[in-house]
Amino acid sequence: HTASRHARLEGAAARGALGAQMSSGGKKSKKSAAAAQVSTELAEPTAESVQLSKTLAEMQSLDEHDTAEGCCQLADTAFKQSHFDVAFALVRAGVHKHGMSNDKLCKRYLFNLEMIVKGKAAANKKIEGPPRMLYLRELYASIHQIFKEQVLAVAGPEAMLAGDKCVLMKERGVMVVGLSLQEWRVLLEKNTGSDKMQMISGVEEAVMRGLSQSEGTSDSQTDLKASWNSWALKLCEMEGGSPHLRSKCLLQRTVLLLQQQMHHKALESATEVLKLYPDSKHASALLATSQHKAGKKKESAVTVSELVVAFQRAEDTNMLSDELGHPLELTVALLVEMHRTKDALKLLACLLSRVHGARQQHLFFGLARLYAKHGLNKDALVSKLPSLCSMPPDRRTWELLKSMAECTPTAVEQQLQKYIDEAGPGHFTHVPQITEVMCKLPFGAHGSAAGKALQLLKQCAAQVTPDRPDDLRIIVDDLRAFMSSNIPASVSEMFPRTIETLLNDYVKALGPQHAVESWEMPAELMKRSFNGSPPAALSEQIQ
Repeated sequence: HTASRHARLEGAAARGALGAQMSSGGKKSKKSAAAAQVSTELAEPTAESVQLSKTLAEMQSLDEHDTAEGCCQLADTAFKQSHFDVAFALVRAGVHKHGMSNDKLCKRYLFNLEMIVKGKAAANKKIEGPPRMLYLRELYASIHQIFKEQVLAVAGPEAMLAGDKCVLMKERGVMVVGLSLQEWRVLLEKNTGSDKMQMISGVEEAVMRGLSQSEGTSDSQTDLKASWNSWALKLCEMEGGSPHLRSKCLLQRTVLLLQQQMHHKALESATEVLKLYPDSKHASALLATSQHKAGKKKESAVTVSELVVAFQRAEDTNMLSDELGHPLELTVALLVEMHRTKDALKLLACLLSRVHGARQQHLFFGLARLYAKHGLNKDALVSKLPSLCSMPPDRRTWELLKSMAECTPTAVEQQLQKYIDEAGPGHFTHVPQITEVMCKLPFGAHGSAAGKALQLLKQCAAQVTPDRPDDLRIIVDDLRAFMSSNIPASVSEMFPRTIETLLNDYVKALGPQHAVESWEMPAELMKRSFNGSPPAALSEQIQ
């Protein structure tokens, strides 16, 4: 009898057996009673279900099911008797067979999809949190065998299979999982511009959206972050996501468990990732952290020592770019917390030695951030910085110096001095970048950085002559940039005065031997610098 039930109902009998098992203990809940009732109804179809099945069979015998119109009639008949899942399955089979060739069939599909989603939606609309899930695989498992025969007759066994596409019904707060390519095309064609549906190309995209939602939620909303992660993990497991995708879900779950100080559960979660990927440095770092927080100091010390060796492994050439972030940060933090500062310095120095050339400057900055965060000795950084700066400096060099200004100010200032020494008449091109980096240096009192920049610009202004009008433009434009900066008035008022003095000296030096461009440059710069209201003496002299 049990075997017969399994053959007719597939997974429905298992749910019924579970309900019966729970009831045998004398603690039968309302939910288990309802499950048992549903199982009984599926095992023994009601008179209405039998009658509907006969009606559908008679309609199919007229060969109307071979047309799109016939599929619509079958679905309408099932819908009128409140068998919404059967109606959807029939019209979906029609879409599989006829595609988008019949507009009426497509409209019926959209309507019946909305009806089954409505039945899944929560009674009270949720303000936030992950959507409810509607798996087409589960929907087909719940349909009685007597109706599956009609669906098979319409479009064959392919119509009973779930696809890999998804759609989020925003207003209902429900995501439908398992759409086929034919359904996907219908939804794309018929819902162009609609904001009620959000098309999702596959399970992987849906899972990554859930992980991103969890990541983007405020740390103060721990329950909401955890609910998004659980939603993504369940979707991944239900739809057979790849091991890599599942490991992403588990890693995020481990981080959340650590934030919630559930250290033993975090330990188990990290171990689960390591079963999938034994060489995962992120999982090992989380495991070591969990062990340390859970009081397993010896195990944690062993794990972190193995992790340090893995980071230092020379043949791991891609490690620096792939695992420099959170795994390394956790490892260094744990070493410092364990009072193993020397080991932390050795590890960072080893990784620093692998940074070569301008293309790896962002990795250098990542390591520098760890030195600064944990108050470690920065001698290795200071000695490494010049080798990553080009001569003449390029865009990457300036970005690196700006990033490192606060972390290693002395080394940056020494490098700037090299570029300042190279500046001179006809070689003022990099002066604006030099002053920009100078303003990033922690000189102390607010405005002192601008004061140092002003001193440099005055030195450059003293070397400007009409022989090189471009030098005048570069220095004046940089002085103008400081006029609009948020610096103390006592310093800011010095910049327009310097411009006025520079233009006066330049005009006095003009002679008939200079080109037209040299004569035209001061008037143009004066208009730009003083917003149409230049000092009277300067204006008169230029005129």
